[in-house]
Formats: sequence, structure tokens, C-alpha cells
Amino acid sequence: MPDMVPAFRGWLPPNLAISSITGNLRGHDVHMADLILVRNKLTSSIKNLLIEYKPEVIGFSAMSFQFNTARRIAEFIKSLDKDIKTVLGGYHATLMYKEIAEDGNAEPFDFILRGESDLSFGELILAIEGKAIYGDVMGLSFRQNGKFAHNPPRPLEDLSKIALPNRTNRVWQGYAFGIKQLDIFETSRGCTMPCNFCSMNQMYGRKFRTYSTDRVIKDIANAKKQGAKYLAIADDNITLNPRRFEELCDAITEAGHNDIGYIVQTSCTGIASSDTLAEKMARAGFEFIFLGIENVSERNLRIMRKGNIINSIKRAVELIHKNNMLIIGGMIIGNSEDKEEDIAQNYEFFDRYNIDFISDQIITPYPKTGIREELIKAGLVTNLDDYRKYNGFWANVCTKYLDSEELQFVKWKNKKKYSTFYKTTPTFKTRFPLVYLLRVLLLRPYCRVKDTIRSLGKTEKEVFLEEMGHFNHLNDFNELNT
Repeated sequence: MPDMVPAFRGWLPPNLAISSITGNLRGHDVHMADLILVRNKLTSSIKNLLIEYKPEVIGFSAMSFQFNTARRIAEFIKSLDKDIKTVLGGYHATLMYKEIAEDGNAEPFDFILRGESDLSFGELILAIEGKAIYGDVMGLSFRQNGKFAHNPPRPLEDLSKIALPNRTNRVWQGYAFGIKQLDIFETSRGCTMPCNFCSMNQMYGRKFRTYSTDRVIKDIANAKKQGAKYLAIADDNITLNPRRFEELCDAITEAGHNDIGYIVQTSCTGIASSDTLAEKMARAGFEFIFLGIENVSERNLRIMRKGNIINSIKRAVELIHKNNMLIIGGMIIGNSEDKEEDIAQNYEFFDRYNIDFISDQIITPYPKTGIREELIKAGLVTNLDDYRKYNGFWANVCTKYLDSEELQFVKWKNKKKYSTFYKTTPTFKTRFPLVYLLRVLLLRPYCRVKDTIRSLGKTEKEVFLEEMGHFNHLNDFNELNT
């Protein structure tokens, strides 16, 4: 989908799930179109796709905040060609298929695929062709006598049966991290951790499955062949087995694939548990480490069921920086007991420990998560079902001390105060000296002047509201209405 999270505007990765589906769909003419690459010319791009490829079936992958856009695009396509079969998949479809089918939002969709669809999409195509029976496709919801029938859930896939993603059939180019071509791959699926704010276990269960090292190395080679200079790893929690991750790092180095940069998300506990993992990661080419710090309050960590990981956080930060890798610090704020000073404490911690980039999110009551039920019961969910803002950037909750707007403002104010754009960390300065000089000589002075002009005659709150007003319309796509 073309929907963009304001905090990730410089991040354009391909959709790995769709790449995997197309890689496992044999004997058909199949193409992948990431609408994020054409978000500023959406309807004309979709029309051109229909003219050029004349598709019989179109699949839509959507997270919760993208679902409204997926529905509108499906309606638009049906208005142009009602005979095209439409299939909805992804996290929101998996979590909310019954609600979607019953509240009228499924109208433009002919099918809903729940769970992993790497192989089930191909089974659905066979059924559409009359070579199989809809009722036999596990994880499928389909129209029957005017209503949706829901087949039994699909068991988790055997990863050894999933072929490599297809990276050659992408309609558009432009996937990027900064100015370099970006691609994405996975080495495992699932997470066994009990975090109650995460919806991953609704898709993958509480089970950790891994691809073979040989398969991972082939996938990396495939992505490099298509021009990737940065590779992001999509695993939910690659550090659940630190020893396995070390072996993967060794294999990447031995295969000579440490000539590109890697981005990975890790747990603090996983990194801190090994004296050698961070060193091997650096040798293998890892540059950006998304570190799940989450929160530095023991109370909030307990609420999120993360355990007391403060010492692990400090140790992980030390090991990553010691090996000259950059930390993207994951922060979750907006817990029920948060006051302004509690939230500021997190930003101060990130500043004190020289976290290179701040990835701050407001806790979001994602469908079917434990935290959603707890927050609803406590009367702290302020946006119950407008999922367009369920992306971590927006405040959909309040705390016992801050209403939603105050929570949003506190986040904005602290992010601005502790922005690492204006206070480059030592690791960033060492890693990217030329970018650092460019920032100091050109970008920072320009941005400071721009910020000063923009705020002339305005209060801090007025500047905040103006910026939020712009972001509020980022994913309107009004051209779909005409």
C-alpha cells in the first residue's frame, strides 16, 4: 500500500511478503507493484497497470493503518473492471477477518487470505482456475451464498518448502535506504517472547522457525545480484538464538557478502548475552542495529512484560558502539502511568548513552493484543477503531495524567529537543565523517534557519499543531475520491 508513516519517510523497502508469494507462484504471469513508490500519482499508475498487464487477479497486502487505503483502491479497481478478482491478505486481514466480513468493509474483496500466504495464494489461484476447491484452501475466507465462509486456519508453514523471493518481476524501481538501493530478506519467523503490545504472534504464533544457513546465503546473493547495497533483515527476533545468529554472521563473512551494509532488529538481552556476537556482526557488515530498548522505566517494562532489562540495555549499547555500529533505539511511550517527566526520562537516557537514532512510538492498541484489552478496560483508548492512525506515530491512547493531544505534544517536544540530527553521536561521526561534515556545514544551518522562520510569531504549541496538521493528511489520497 502507498501509506507512509511520517517517521519513516526516508525508508523505502520492498514488500517481502509479496516478493515471497510471487517467488512461490509457478506457471503464471505474476508481477509485484509497491504503490509506496508511486504514491504521488496513484490513480494514473493503477490505471496504467490494468492497461499494461490486464490482470485477472490482484492481491492486496495491508497492515491495520493501511487497510482503509486497500479497501478504497480495491473499490477503484472494481469501478474500472468488475471482473478482476481481488484478494486481501496481511496482518489486518489475519487479525480482523471476521469483523471485515461482517461490517461491510469486505465489499470490494472477493477473497481474504489469513496467515502466511507464501503457498496458499498459489492454491487459491488453482481454485479460481477450477483446478481445486475453495473449501480445501486452509486460511481462506471466500464468498458463498452471499456471505463469507471461513476455512480453518492454516498451520504454520514448513520454511524448507518456501522458495526464494522473486526480485525480478517488480514493476517499479526505487527501493532505497538514504541514497542506496535497499532490499529485504528473512532468516527466521516468529518470536517466543510474551510482550503484550505486539501482534506478531497472531500471524506466526509463539514459535521460532528458522531457514537453513545455505538458504539465507542464497537469498543474500540473489538480492545483491539485483543491485542491493543495503539489506534489511525482517526477522521478528533474530537474537532469540544468539549462537545461531553468530553462525549466520560467520557464514556471511565467509561467503564474501560483507561487502554491503546490513540493517537488523535485535533484542537487548540477545546482544548482551554474548561477548562475541556484536564483533561478528560488525565483521559481517552490519551497520544499523534497531535495538528494542522500549522503555527505561522498570514499571513500564513490567507492564509491557519485557522484564527488568535495564542492565542488558546498557550492556547491549556498550557492545554495539564498541564495534562501531549505529543504534536505532526503539522506544515505546504512553503507558498508563506515564507523566511528562516519565516520558522525558526515556529521551534523556537515549541522549546520555549516545543512541544514534531515536525511533519513538506511542503505544498502540493493535487489534487482538493483550495491551489493547487492558487499555480498553482502563478506559485509556481514545481511538478505538479508526485504524488509519494505528502506526505508532499517533496517540490513540491517553495516560492517567496526559490526554492524547498532550501525549502527542510531549513526544514531539522531546524528539525535537533530543534530535540526533542536531547532536551527532560519536559513533555516527566516526562511521560517516563526510555525511557529518555535510550536516555541520550545510544541512544543520539550513534547517535551523528554516525552523526559525517557520516559528516566527508562533508558540511552540502552534508550531506543533501546524506540523501535525500536515502529517494528518499524509495518506489522504484524495484522487481516489474523484
